[in-house]
Order: sequence, then C-alpha cells, then structure tokens
Amino acid sequence: MFDSSSSVTMWSSAGAFVCIVVIALLLVARRHRAERQARGLEWLSKLRALLTHIQKHRGMCSGYLNGKTSLKPTIEQLQREVSRDLYDIANVDIKIEDNARWKGITQHWARLAGNYKTLSTDNCLAQHNYLIKNVLYLIDDLAQESDLLLLTNNKKKPLHRYWRELLLSAEYIGQARAIGTGVSAAAYCDSVSRIRLGHLCEKIELNTKRLWREMGSPEHQMTSVAALIECINNELMQEHPTIEPGDFFAIATSAIDSLLEQFDVLIKEQQWS
Repeated sequence: MFDSSSSVTMWSSAGAFVCIVVIALLLVARRHRAERQARGLEWLSKLRALLTHIQKHRGMCSGYLNGKTSLKPTIEQLQREVSRDLYDIANVDIKIEDNARWKGITQHWARLAGNYKTLSTDNCLAQHNYLIKNVLYLIDDLAQESDLLLLTNNKKKPLHRYWRELLLSAEYIGQARAIGTGVSAAAYCDSVSRIRLGHLCEKIELNTKRLWREMGSPEHQMTSVAALIECINNELMQEHPTIEPGDFFAIATSAIDSLLEQFDVLIKEQQWS
C-alpha cells in the first residue's frame, strides 16, 4: 500500500537539500566575486601609481628634450619608480603576465625608457600618450574582469563612470603638462603648441565640468584646475613664455593630484567596505 506521508517527507527532504545546495553555491559565488573585486581594486590602486609616474616621466622627458638636461636625474628616478610599479602590479596576481595588453605595456615601456633621449620631442610625446592610453584600457579590462563594474556609490550609480572621468581629466591635464613643460623649457611657444594647448584646455574644462555636475565640485579641485587654465592662457601661450618649467610643472601637477586624490578615495572606500 502506497504511504503518502513517507512520500511527502521524502520530497520535503529532497527540497530542503536542494535549497541548502543552492544557498551554498550562491555563498561560494558571492565569496569568489568579493575576492575578484578585492584583487581588482588592488590592481586599480597600483595601476594608478604606474599611470602617475609614466605621466610625470612624459613631462620631464619633454623638458629634457627641449634643453633642460638637468632633469635627467629626475627622469632616472621616475624610471626606477615605474619598475617598482610594474613589479607591484604583477605581484597582485601573476596571471596578469598572460594578458596581451599588459605584455605590450611592459615591452613598450622598456623600449621607451631606454631610447627617450634619441627621440624627437613630438615622437617622445606620442609614444608616451600611446602607452598611457593602453594603461587606461588595461584598467578598464581588469575592472570588467574583476566585476568592478558592478560596484555602485550610495546613490546606486556605477562607480566606474566616476573613476573613468577622473582618470581621463587627469590625462588631459597630463598631456598639457608635458607640452607646457617643453614649451617653458624652450622658452618658445610655436603655433602648433598653442593650438594643442588650447584644444587641451577645452577638453579639461569640458570634462571637469561634467565631472563636477556628477560628483560635486570640491573647492580645491576647482581652484587648482582654474589656476592651471589661467597659467596656460596668460603665461604659457605666448611666443616667448617666461615661466620656469618647474613652476609650470608644479601648477599642472597640483591640478592632477586634486583629481587623483578623489580617485584614491573612491577606491579606498570600496576596499574598506
């Protein structure tokens, strides 16, 4: 005779077991995602350092190739810092060595660091720009691979939108810093440099205004960016600028740092949480 109560008990037990298995799988998946995100945030933090040092290297090389040979020790120090950055990034997870873009970045850097003195000013600038563009692409690749695109702020807006804008704005300023350092070192601003600087000023203003609409407008950030734009327009874009390369580099660096400090805060807040 069929025992309906035994059948119900059996199906209830099976259902409970399935629920337990599903919950366990979900917890494991959540833990693995948290581990990927923690690794991704560490990568972003260390790639930010790499980006900063390569950007500074670009500016110093521009000054060096325009006659400021006293910058050579600073360039060599930056090269040592980039070497440490590359080691630190690979040390987060050795699997990055299999990434084609990472391989390209490390190989390109080795060539550029060894040959910058033999390049023309324009070629050196272009080589740095291309290298930095690939670092930014790598940041996007690793963010996606590490599930960082799922992270949101307290308003449920994707965080990657903000850090991309911060890094992009900082890169436009970095390009202006490199050109401006070369112009101030040569004490001459030709028509091509004026056009480039004017175009970059437009990009900087457009991007930072969009950023401030989205994230708010920190006063020190607005002040430092405004000081840079004013310096470029009033002191640099003259046929024979008198501002010293170190002074201009410092003004531009202050603007970059104000943006990257906000990037650091975004990353640290996620790491703490």
